[in-house]
Amino acid sequence: MEGPRIYESVIVLNDRLEGLLARFDFLSTEIDTPKSELDFLNQIPIQKKKNILKDQKQFAEHFPLDQRESIKTVLKPHMDTLLQIAELPATVTGVLKKMVDQRIHLDLNLNQTLTLPVMKMVANTTSLLIITFSSTMAKALMIPDIYSKLTDQADEELRNLGTFLKRFAHPIEELANMLGPFSSLLSQAAFSATKILERAEGQATNQMQNLLISQEGLQTPDEIYNNNAGVRDILDPFQLARWAFLTFLVSGMPWELKNKDDMGTKLLRAILSNGWLTNLFRDHMLNYQTTITEILKRGKDKGKAKKIAEIKKWEEVALNSAANTRKNKRLMLALLLEDYCTLFEDQQILIGPRILMILTLLAHATSEINWLVVHQNGVRKKKENESSLYTGQETITILYYLTKMRDLIKNNECIIKAYFIEALKLEDTKDVEEMLEQLDLSKEDSSLVKKVLDNIQKIELTENEDGVKVENPIHRYDMGRVITALSSQTQSSSSPMQMSPKLTRQLEIICMHIQLLQDPIKMSRRISNLSFLYFYRDTFEDYFDHLFQMPYSLSYSIAFPMICQDFTSALNRICPEEYDVLISETHGLANSFLDKMAEKTIEQIETYCNEYTLLAKDLVPSKVARIFSEREQEYKKKSETSESENVELEDQEVKKKRRKTIVHPSTLRKNLFESKIENVTIGMKELLKAFYSRNSITIASYKFFPEAFFLEKLTDKITEKIKGFVHFPIIPSQILLNLSSYHTALLHIDPGLDISTLVKEVMYDLRANDDIVTHTYLTKYKETLFTALGSPHCYYNESMSCFMAMTPKMETQSDMIELLTSPDEMEALSAIFGVEGLSWLTSQIGENITTSVAKLLHIVKDNSNLLNEPRDKDDTWKHLANIPEFILTAIDIGKKVSLVKLLDQGHENVTKNRVEYLSGVIDMMVNSEMSNLLGVPDTIEKIASAMGSNQAGIEIERNDGGSSQLLVSMVSTLLPFLANLATSRFFPTSTGNNFVLLDVHQNSLNSLADAVMYITSSSSTLDYQQLVRNALSLPLESHKNSMGAIVLAHSIISAGGKNDIPYCVFQSALFQSAMVQSSIDKKDLHSGTIVHELNSRKITKLFKK
Repeated sequence: MEGPRIYESVIVLNDRLEGLLARFDFLSTEIDTPKSELDFLNQIPIQKKKNILKDQKQFAEHFPLDQRESIKTVLKPHMDTLLQIAELPATVTGVLKKMVDQRIHLDLNLNQTLTLPVMKMVANTTSLLIITFSSTMAKALMIPDIYSKLTDQADEELRNLGTFLKRFAHPIEELANMLGPFSSLLSQAAFSATKILERAEGQATNQMQNLLISQEGLQTPDEIYNNNAGVRDILDPFQLARWAFLTFLVSGMPWELKNKDDMGTKLLRAILSNGWLTNLFRDHMLNYQTTITEILKRGKDKGKAKKIAEIKKWEEVALNSAANTRKNKRLMLALLLEDYCTLFEDQQILIGPRILMILTLLAHATSEINWLVVHQNGVRKKKENESSLYTGQETITILYYLTKMRDLIKNNECIIKAYFIEALKLEDTKDVEEMLEQLDLSKEDSSLVKKVLDNIQKIELTENEDGVKVENPIHRYDMGRVITALSSQTQSSSSPMQMSPKLTRQLEIICMHIQLLQDPIKMSRRISNLSFLYFYRDTFEDYFDHLFQMPYSLSYSIAFPMICQDFTSALNRICPEEYDVLISETHGLANSFLDKMAEKTIEQIETYCNEYTLLAKDLVPSKVARIFSEREQEYKKKSETSESENVELEDQEVKKKRRKTIVHPSTLRKNLFESKIENVTIGMKELLKAFYSRNSITIASYKFFPEAFFLEKLTDKITEKIKGFVHFPIIPSQILLNLSSYHTALLHIDPGLDISTLVKEVMYDLRANDDIVTHTYLTKYKETLFTALGSPHCYYNESMSCFMAMTPKMETQSDMIELLTSPDEMEALSAIFGVEGLSWLTSQIGENITTSVAKLLHIVKDNSNLLNEPRDKDDTWKHLANIPEFILTAIDIGKKVSLVKLLDQGHENVTKNRVEYLSGVIDMMVNSEMSNLLGVPDTIEKIASAMGSNQAGIEIERNDGGSSQLLVSMVSTLLPFLANLATSRFFPTSTGNNFVLLDVHQNSLNSLADAVMYITSSSSTLDYQQLVRNALSLPLESHKNSMGAIVLAHSIISAGGKNDIPYCVFQSALFQSAMVQSSIDKKDLHSGTIVHELNSRKITKLFKK
């Protein structure tokens, strides 16, 4: 059983080779990294290495005694790597000797399962030796001498390593000498790649011809429908060319230029006329033409001059034909991938039968991307056609649909496995036993094949709680062992694989189907592995940047973070040191892609919303009304006839002036997608599609959710936008309009999110956590209101629920205060800042009111002795102190109390509109009989306060009944004085033509009553008799404003709830008379302010010291 075990040896050795390549690449990276542990090697000039090692003084300077142990520790793992590399040629030779002893025949067209790993083994060995002895690794080769000097040892391993390093100075020639006995075996394997490479060149064209195949053809597996199709088609041509080329080099380069049918010539033509660069491993480059030319120059081949000339011709062909050939091939592959993705998305059941074609497209697409990336990063040649290396839309399209095709395989894994179980049991194996019977197989080989065929029939598909599970007794090496066993020749005949090509093809298909059954996702990723892009990250990022120049293809951007999932496959268990770096850099790359996608999407959304807002502003009633008004006026002027020529001239001049100021209508568009909003919509929709085409992206057990990146950026942008709206002096209604337009624009975009909820959450967060924005605006808003309220010409109009500005003659005039305190603005303020904002604002106003109330009551207490004395004289007020200050402070308090009422009323209106039923319930609970008797519960009071059903935020310390009574007494005492003021006249309506209801005193003296009512609201037992007496005793004719004083007194008394006599007489008779008298009062209006009057000399003399 030595023959079948060869396959396992090759697989294991390949894994070890890839690990050593990774370790040596890591060593190269460490040396080139500044301040790494191996940076000391950069301090040693290569040409002076021998002198430093011989001279103890120089050696001590570079390697101090106290650092030698740590240096040895650092060098030890890299020494182990070099020792293992030194053993590789002998190990490979041993495996190949076993194959020769078993008379194994290698041919990619017959036994690909065995031949391909062997070629890969030889090529990887060659690559490792070329990299090891390249000029870039010269510093790494100093390690053995330094380590030997540090350890002062010269054991056999180190001597063997030294011999190896000297012997393989020219690694290709030396390895070819070692593998000379196996030249026939290896060259035959390399030559067999010729057919596959030649077929690969026309693969895209053939697939294009079969694109419009019939439905019957679509349902028929490729391996049945097309006899020429086979497993060889799923090989990556770019990788295969590299493996075949390196295998050919170390097999002795059997090449006869004179023979037209020479296999060596055909192989080299297929490779060298289609490119000039390859990557040996990761980003280590190899130039095909230069490499083989140098080998020929160093060799003793008599015909090397002609061969070198032929190589130059092939290079010329490669340089000249690459522009058209490669670009056209990429265009065809892009089209094929796009069309088949669309087809398989609609008919997933076809994925199983057409899997060979799918894997072929994936392999060739990966090969073309690899070719392009390598040649874009290689040394440019003067003769090469630059257009062959341009990154076009087809490159991005291939990357996108390649990842999408792999996702289709992943999403339909269960369907694929079910198909392959049925295919393996029926179509794949139905003729195999019959074909085997016709061959003369040994008992061991026959038993091995029969075991595999029996196990295929035992494969079962079961379904449990965890999902679909495949019971597969076949080991992953079983088919490799079978094919290896059938590849052995006897002394008298060819191998069974050579004797029965049909059997060969069927066994390879069975092998492929078993691999797909075990893990279809892994196999699709292995065939289309894009991990090489990690080592050409700059180019990869350039592709990503180039994508954003194509607005119609922006949805393809999701392919880039998805491709990052392949990068972890470049890791190898033999080199764990690079795990952290590669994974962290891959995470960073995927993050940067998703971040940029999100940023670009937000930019597009921002542009769209701005354009939408501009269009919405054109439909604002103020602009539309102006246009209608202009048209109407123009029509009226046309209809009017004028007799005078001067009038006609005037009309013409007016029209000229109007034409200069009129807004000209925008021209009608003629083509689609010529406006900015339409163009930006294309890219925006494409980017949004990208975020929702993939739920998650997994990179080394870490998951990335593309939607989360977009959601985070969108939330930040909405927050930023809302903060930009909340800027004083923009009024609340305008802010709300801007918010509404922005919200509507986002809803029109429909980004796949609950925009309404998102905007609400942002608003809630802004209100609760961003005091700078909210408090800054509300503070400026409050200061503006306070400044306006401080004017004596600012009045609170209860009937209109706002403050108004009046002229000194009590005529209405437009002013900002009327707009800022209107119900619409109060409601807008509530809608924007919510309970938190209004509570804060009213608490700030409440603190101001509290301070003013304390000041007012202090004046009252200063006059308490005089107020408590029983006096019936009308001039008692003359003995009171600080009367002007008392009146002005009370007016200020009354205005601010009215402002708070407006704020609460606006908030209550908003609450009722949103939760009408809850508002009704709360109102019923607050005003119920039980609440009147026992008080409102604290929990209900908080809810009621938040809903605006009371003066939320004003929590001043209520005063005792004595202070309230003194306040009423002081107002009663001042009533004759107030009645005698010329600037306290009561106005039921405004003056002028367009009058409005006012019910205010001149200079807002009525606010004094509001202040008294507010301060005394908590006192239930107040005596208003003195106030009534003073009001009834006012002489109606001798005082300037007796009617106004009576109205003022009535306001205070009615708030106290007094309904008994003499209050009823006062309310029904005198008050009504005062209102009538005020409405017919025709006296001249005093145009001064109460501040000037109170501070005048006349008033000052009235008060006795």
